[in-house]
Amino acid sequence: MIKIKNVYKTYNLGMKNQFLALNNISLDIKDNDMLAIIGASGSGKSTLIHLIACIDYFEKGDIFIDDINIGKISEKQRSEIRNKKIGIVFQDFALIEDASVYDNIELPLLLSGKHYSSKTKRKLITEALQNVGIEELIDKPVSQLSGGQKQRVAIARAIVNEPSVILADEPTGALDSKTSSEIINLFSMLHNQGKTIVLITHDMYVANCCERIVEIKDG
Repeated sequence: MIKIKNVYKTYNLGMKNQFLALNNISLDIKDNDMLAIIGASGSGKSTLIHLIACIDYFEKGDIFIDDINIGKISEKQRSEIRNKKIGIVFQDFALIEDASVYDNIELPLLLSGKHYSSKTKRKLITEALQNVGIEELIDKPVSQLSGGQKQRVAIARAIVNEPSVILADEPTGALDSKTSSEIINLFSMLHNQGKTIVLITHDMYVANCCERIVEIKDG
């Protein structure tokens, strides 16, 4: 599924304040893995997720997603992989607060390049919300939701395009312990449905709910 080989990532490359964020990282992530990546703040966890998600670039090494070397393709091709194969869940939800739940989850469908009828879009969005247990909130403004509900909307947005990989960066970081347990159970359910799950976390309770734990230290 994902193969990372000898990857280096330096911020502000060539400048006085350059910083080596990832130092010769190699990692294999198999189909239907449920993997936790742990490490202290600044260790390189989020940087690695951003590289796998085709959000950021790296200067050395290789990252393969389904045998495609994402370091050697165009930005358009990277966008296609990001939209079709990868769902991303952020700690701060990254939702449009003054838009409805429907409008937020619709975004990946609009960016997919496919033409969906209004009926088909509503069906796909409803199914994604059913998967996370909040279909009754489909027309509610995001600003009126609780933190746990917002994270469920973020997960529904991540899965609406039926990606094979879900990347989650500290998905429980802003939630209380009860809601965190509910969100982890939700990721476990998606994993049981065949999704590959990669969770960035500093919470060992969350990490221990995964099948594998990988620690990053100082890049």
